[in-house]
Amino acid sequence: MSKTIETIDVASRLSDGVGRIVIIPGVDPTRFSQKTQLKDIFVSILKDMGAIVEGSFNWDGDEGEIEVLKSTEGGVIRSKVTDGTFAYSCRIPHSVQTAKLAGAKVHTVTDLGGNLALADEEEVLGLNPRSMKLRCPVVKFDLTHKELQLFPKATVIFSPTSDDDDLSEYNVKVQAESIETKHLSTMMFIPLDSDPFEDTDDDEEEDNEP
Repeated sequence: MSKTIETIDVASRLSDGVGRIVIIPGVDPTRFSQKTQLKDIFVSILKDMGAIVEGSFNWDGDEGEIEVLKSTEGGVIRSKVTDGTFAYSCRIPHSVQTAKLAGAKVHTVTDLGGNLALADEEEVLGLNPRSMKLRCPVVKFDLTHKELQLFPKATVIFSPTSDDDDLSEYNVKVQAESIETKHLSTMMFIPLDSDPFEDTDDDEEEDNEP
């Protein structure tokens, strides 16, 4: 007798962790077409946001809603469906690298004047609110199960903040933009053969060998 109910094995593709978040600023989503494929996105350089502050990741997407108009007898006259949205946020610690990722401008300064002196071989960075946003593909890695979650079209906004211990951080908000083609969807789950960060660590160790 054939099965009439197809069951789901949740453990086979469980997504239960946020390892890293990576942006792909070299890809312009406004240039996507019906022919754009995943390989056209991942051919560009992926830029890691670095460590994510523990407990800071939050799903901010709106839930889909159904608004029902009923008759006086309780029957449904019509229903209006509002689609949900995909978005999340997290915090990352401040560093020179994360500041540049957030849109920091490098200023050319040779002399501070007065009794202050510039540190040798260090850069003066400047942030401006209008420069702290970008549109590009965004990737969230689930390193436990070697899977990534991709927003092919997304808006990313960085905002300076701090925690209770006055550690300088950036609040990062990511909002997916709708896309539905033969090759791309608004949010995609992509299984990986291996952990790309482990491969990077191994390559760095090999480069440092005498």
